Amino acid sequence: MSGAGIPNYLDYPWRRRGLDHDRFLHRNLPQAKPVVWPGKARVALWVAVHVAHFPMDMPRQPFVAPGGVDRPYPSYWDYTQRDYGNRVGIYRLMRTLDARGLRATALLNSAVATRYPALTAEIAASQWEVAAAGVDMGRLHHGGLAEADERALVKEAVGTLRGAFKSKIRGWHSPAHSESMRTLDLVAEAGLDYVTDWINDDMPYPVTAASGGLTAMPLTWDLSDLHLLFQQHMDTGEFVEQVLRAFKTLYAEAAQTGSGRILTLTITPWLMGQPHRIRALGAMLDRILGHAGVWSATGAEIVDAWRASD
Repeated sequence: MSGAGIPNYLDYPWRRRGLDHDRFLHRNLPQAKPVVWPGKARVALWVAVHVAHFPMDMPRQPFVAPGGVDRPYPSYWDYTQRDYGNRVGIYRLMRTLDARGLRATALLNSAVATRYPALTAEIAASQWEVAAAGVDMGRLHHGGLAEADERALVKEAVGTLRGAFKSKIRGWHSPAHSESMRTLDLVAEAGLDYVTDWINDDMPYPVTAASGGLTAMPLTWDLSDLHLLFQQHMDTGEFVEQVLRAFKTLYAEAAQTGSGRILTLTITPWLMGQPHRIRALGAMLDRILGHAGVWSATGAEIVDAWRASD
């Protein structure tokens, strides 16, 4: 039972077997309408780069974000390792992608735009897409936040990035894939049109929000360097092999089904931007781009192509 003023978790109109919400309709991918990418490409290559700020005094509740600071405050060891990504590693990534004509989507904490002005200018000049990724990795979205407080987080993140980059911000990634039950509504309210928090599909699909529709984009967690290198402790060669196996499967599926697929390469500057890994990243990209029918695109470009094909 719930006491006075305390919500009862059973008071939830969509609680039932199966999909217990009204955010999207169930879809089996083999029965989905075929998607045609520009140039009839088989695979859209989406490079998404986590450009994050991990505060030294990160809270431990409701949970610590993956890659978060593990040691008691002040942990200079943890902080400086993450800071390395925004001071050194990100520039290696940019050079590697630029050399191959690839434009990434920066999943950007708004704190980075204020704390690293030189990096902000570099990203703006690179013509990467910028997607809002919350304020920083210590300010997560969760059910314990009051609606006004969460709205303020979304507003701060989106407003700061729009001001810093003087460009339209269309995508949203909640830090650490964190969400409350109203995050999507607040993101749509802020004028964004695609989100990357859910990992239940290989392809985009429509999502319902109170103030307008959104598109869910497949930001792959299982293939991310944060998951494989940091959490699973794979070496760089194993990470590369996992990505190439996924590409081979998706490339073959696209030929078999006549429908385009997406390979999401989610990379982290303080991990993949290390000098002992960056050459492996370049070699892996060369192997992927060596196949006919690979279309490199930003998240927004893929969303637009998917909507046009749907």
